[in-house]
Amino acid sequence: MTAAGRLGSLTPHPAAILVLSFVNTHAGGRGEQLEDAEGLRQWLSAAGHPDDAVSDADAATAREFRDALQTLLLAHAQQDASPLEEVAHAEARLVRIADNAPLCAVVSREATTLVPARNGLWGAFGALLAAITELDSAGLWQRIKACRNEICHEGFLDRSRNASAIYHGPSCASMVSMRAYRQRKKDSR
Repeated sequence: MTAAGRLGSLTPHPAAILVLSFVNTHAGGRGEQLEDAEGLRQWLSAAGHPDDAVSDADAATAREFRDALQTLLLAHAQQDASPLEEVAHAEARLVRIADNAPLCAVVSREATTLVPARNGLWGAFGALLAAITELDSAGLWQRIKACRNEICHEGFLDRSRNASAIYHGPSCASMVSMRAYRQRKKDSR
């Protein structure tokens, strides 16, 4: 099935759900959900990778991972407008995280999948990396974006026909349009 065929479904791809649940731990005006070890534990449990041994330092690593992903998702929404230096820095951070989150290939007659080689925190990071790889293989990775509204940056799956959505919803699009209108009015005085 093509990426466009999958977008017709009301149920998002399971890999997209995992990635977006992680990216949206600090988006859309919500408070920081990965502020400390307890917040990270809660997210890990909800994601199916419980780890009671995580620390505040692990929460900082999770925020670093999330922020790097968010930078790439903003680049997906901004096309060529994203600063190349920021994207390169985010990609380098993701490589460092991937070094500690090994994956195993599971090959069967029906399919080949990547699964985390570890449990807990690093297993969750591996699951996120495997999900990103799965989204890319399905032709959906470029459609996972972060809202361009500066006060939002919520991650979303772009279901538009031509993959041109840049805001996660009409409220953000209206807010940005109104902000631009007010700025034009102010500048014309």
